[in-house]
Amino acid sequence: MASDFRLVGNLLWLDFVNTEPVRDGERVDLLRGYGDLVAWLQTASGLPTDAARQAARWEERAEGQAVLREARVLRTALREGAERLAEGKAVGERAVAAINRVLASRPAYRQLIREGKRWVSRERSVSMAPDHLLVPIAESAAWLLENGDPSLVRRCEGSSCVLVFYDTTRNRSRRWCSMEGCGSRAKAAAYYRRTRGATRTRR
Repeated sequence: MASDFRLVGNLLWLDFVNTEPVRDGERVDLLRGYGDLVAWLQTASGLPTDAARQAARWEERAEGQAVLREARVLRTALREGAERLAEGKAVGERAVAAINRVLASRPAYRQLIREGKRWVSRERSVSMAPDHLLVPIAESAAWLLENGDPSLVRRCEGSSCVLVFYDTTRNRSRRWCSMEGCGSRAKAAAYYRRTRGATRTRR
């Protein structure tokens, strides 16, 4: 369900990696079917309703199942890359190869269009195919490696949390996937330890 999707990564590709969280000690795949992938894209990337309707026609076809398999392969490679970055390492060739494979799947051309009083060029797809749905995810990862700061990819410090995020805080001090989740639990645990210690001291 769309309500299960947690958009805490600050970058599309990290939110995509986060569709496989740990719950009750077990890794859970939120992309159980092709329909879940389309729903996630609508929630996370603002996939237009008409495009989502067009994409939905592949759900019961081999093309839809193929792109779901490719999405999971991409997610695995991107998770490995994100974890490497969070450890201060290079992203790794596997992630780069997966990004490039998806980027190469969509033939495109640039077209001049008028915006107000000026001309700008925009990229247009030659065609629409199921695997093109993954291109914005790969573009997000490519943007980070080209223009962003890979050292700001972090893993939540929650003891059992595997969510990753791009730290955009002013002093680069973010520690949790969210303050409402792991941050709140960490605060509660710290408070418990302090009050328990104080009680023992009074005895």
